[in-house]
Amino acid sequence: MTERFRLDGRVAIVTGAAAGIGRVAARALAEAGAAVAMADRDGEALQQAAADLRASGASILAVEGDIASASGPEELVEATVGAFGRLDILVNNAGIYPHGPRLPEVDWEIIERTYAVDLMAPLRCISEAARRMTPGSAIVNVSSMESLRPSGPGNAHYSSAKAALNAVTRAAAVDLGPLGVRVNAVLPGLIHTEGTSHVPEAFLQHVAGRTPCGRIGEPDDIASAIVFLASPAATYVNGQCLVVDGGITIAG
Repeated sequence: MTERFRLDGRVAIVTGAAAGIGRVAARALAEAGAAVAMADRDGEALQQAAADLRASGASILAVEGDIASASGPEELVEATVGAFGRLDILVNNAGIYPHGPRLPEVDWEIIERTYAVDLMAPLRCISEAARRMTPGSAIVNVSSMESLRPSGPGNAHYSSAKAALNAVTRAAAVDLGPLGVRVNAVLPGLIHTEGTSHVPEAFLQHVAGRTPCGRIGEPDDIASAIVFLASPAATYVNGQCLVVDGGITIAG
């Protein structure tokens, strides 16, 4: 059974890999045996993250760039295939979470940037990656529990972008299934990352108290789900949106 979770000989791309969930997911995929192309627009943080993984013996490629640009996804895929000769796994993790005004007020610049990064970039990456993938490959989109229920006001742009990403996940699974490429999504709850470092401790404790598991999530919780969905252990899992939130969504 353990061998079914191994990724030896496989090549993965992880976007938004310089920090947070992306960095830990890249590490987890490498520990499972995959060569990993780590992508991020923060070049300095990316190079440090890549160096740390190389020091552990992992086969790592660092690709600096903006996947929300028109050419970014194609350049990322071509750089990966050029370095490793193949592509088996795509993890669409890069995303932004800017707070916007409460409706009916809108900030169109925030909305357009959120849709560009959180929806259009993953869609472009899926299209480019699928052209180079072979049967047995897997795509994992990192969505959010906010796609199911907003955590508060001012999040219409983010919640709707992630809800659309869930729909893309299901539609892509239908389109790419005949090619032998599976597409699934992970929907994290509140996770301890650099992005949540500004959240007051009192609020974190409040959320932990409402969560059936009794704690806030860690990046490893999401990375483990990503490795599972990318691995041969999940060969019959396709078009699914896996909520990894400690149970808070169902607790209300």
